Amino acid sequence: MNLELITHEPAGEKKPVNLLFVHGICVGAWVWERHYLPFFAQHGYRCHAVSLRGHGKSPSNKPVRFNSLAEYVDDVRQACAAIGEPTVLVGHSFGGGVVQKYFQTGEKGAGMVLMASVPPYGLGLASWRTMIMNPFLWGKLAVMMTWGVATMDPSVVRKMVFSEQLPSHEFMDFLTRVGEAPIAASFELMGWPPLAPLPGKKSAYKVMVMGADADMFVPETDVRWTALYYGVDPVVLKNTPHAMMLEPRWQESAESILAWLQSQFIAEK
Repeated sequence: MNLELITHEPAGEKKPVNLLFVHGICVGAWVWERHYLPFFAQHGYRCHAVSLRGHGKSPSNKPVRFNSLAEYVDDVRQACAAIGEPTVLVGHSFGGGVVQKYFQTGEKGAGMVLMASVPPYGLGLASWRTMIMNPFLWGKLAVMMTWGVATMDPSVVRKMVFSEQLPSHEFMDFLTRVGEAPIAASFELMGWPPLAPLPGKKSAYKVMVMGADADMFVPETDVRWTALYYGVDPVVLKNTPHAMMLEPRWQESAESILAWLQSQFIAEK
């Protein structure tokens, strides 16, 4: 499949690992293009962002709602094969679940960065928590997932995903690019069958776990449990919502990843 793969070449001396960014649900590689790809390329990393099939400019041979988690793992596998060099996979939200499943299947990579990611035990617990504590919100999300993005309430999306500081024109641009949800893969990410690699295999690759205290999709509790599962210390950003890469304060999350890359792949050289 001819997937969309956006690449930014590094400025100056190239760092020893590449970066592959994997987006969240209903979006595409474009979420990384405004801030993240130029930022990391400027710091010497060869950066790639893939659009999973049926997202962004990547085609799909069937309706997006029927695409499976295994197919999205195949997309990541294809992107890594095209890159062909040691690569750190950076997965946000839904994309973090895809990245974990990629490693669970035995695929190779230099490391993974899980940004506001689906936790290793899946989204089932978070779904139940939302249904009990905020049934109105849970109902809105259920309608959107069932009947498509045409039914979504923009005000709910904004509250769930962004801070009040995001300019209105940037939010409207986001809305015009949102695509349909991969329902089948989303159900697989509820936690059964298991989606995460066993934590004992973490020595084969580096792991970073990052989340945000104002994230309404992936609460701080899940971020800390994810970090515990992988045996690392979490990075929890303050006053930051779910879509941290598109926020006015996007650089805080990017610099956290940059510092981790430096400590894991540069300082030791």
